[in-house]
Amino acid sequence: MNCIDLRREALAQPLRLGDQAREHMETCPACRAFVERQRELDARLYDALQVPAPDGLAERILVAHGIRRRRAPWIWGIAATIVAAVAISALVPAALSGRALAGEAIAHVHEEPQSFRLVSAHPPAMLASELGSQGVRLARTIGEVTYSTLCPMSTGKARHIVVNTPSGQVTLFLLPQDGTRRRRSLVESDGMTAITVPAARGNIAIVAKTREQALAVENALILS
Repeated sequence: MNCIDLRREALAQPLRLGDQAREHMETCPACRAFVERQRELDARLYDALQVPAPDGLAERILVAHGIRRRRAPWIWGIAATIVAAVAISALVPAALSGRALAGEAIAHVHEEPQSFRLVSAHPPAMLASELGSQGVRLARTIGEVTYSTLCPMSTGKARHIVVNTPSGQVTLFLLPQDGTRRRRSLVESDGMTAITVPAARGNIAIVAKTREQALAVENALILS
């Protein structure tokens, strides 16, 4: 895969890149940066669009265009359809930003500094198995699990995992009980970077000391 093909794929689905795209990113820093910018733009556009429609919007649009009920009674049927669509969309739970979850994950890491000091042996397939329960696969081995426990979080029980990667320790919070579909978000706070990504079941938060470490783990996750 070349740079043009990767960027076309990233523009269509920045969170779910194919194997060839991932392999290309491993050797192309420019494309890695492009994918990251596209993911950030996708999240920001989503957040910007989360503005509720004001009351009477459909009627005001019609009035602004000089349409009156006596002139075109049929147009009020269209207006009613617009209003109904707005009402229905308000009843359907939309995906939410993952920024709050990312902030909570960073705070949780600061509250449990012992998670980096306590080292215990875990089966090599442990991380892949836990991710698999959420419908997520690993494109490659990211490191050795040195810590694992269950922790309470605002969205339910989370599997708190520390992985010793080639670039340092990275924390993952696996939240299969989080029933809210959250958009991918990146937050940098208190000297750490957190990335949240949606899984087929629940959500995942990645926390690392640097953006590069967090992105490396994110790029190793294959979301279904």
